[in-house]
Amino acid sequence: MFTCPIGCPSDCCKFEDFEDMPVVLEDEVRTLTQEAGRIGIKLRFEPYGEHNGVKLYKWVIEGWCPFFKGKCTIHEKKPLSCRMYPLVLNLKTGDIYLSEKCLWVRLNGPKPLDHFPAEKEALKKLVIKLRL
Repeated sequence: MFTCPIGCPSDCCKFEDFEDMPVVLEDEVRTLTQEAGRIGIKLRFEPYGEHNGVKLYKWVIEGWCPFFKGKCTIHEKKPLSCRMYPLVLNLKTGDIYLSEKCLWVRLNGPKPLDHFPAEKEALKKLVIKLRL
C-alpha cells in the first residue's frame, strides 16, 4: 500500500511547470484563500476552463506550496488534486496515471489503484463533482 515516505523530498509540493500545478474547484479556491488569509499570504488562481459546467482553476504556485512547512499545514482542507496524489486525472482524455514525480512511485514502480485507497477515494469524489 502507498504511504508517503518519511524523508520524502516532497516534490509533489514544489512546482516549476504551469501544467504540473494543481487544478482546483471553485469551493476549494474559497477554502484555500481563507486559509491563506489566516497566515497572511496571498494566493493566485487562474481560470482553467470548465468541465461539465464545473469551473476549474489552476492554483499558481511558483516553487514550494505556501502551506508546506516540512509537512502539509492544511492537510484536512487541501484540495482533491492534492489528496489524490500521486494519482493524476488527465481532464482532456479521462486517463488516470501515477505521477513519476512521486518518490514512492519511482521506488516501487506502477501499481494498481487498489494500492492507493485514500487517494482513490479522493479521485472518486473528484469524478463525482466533475460528473465524469
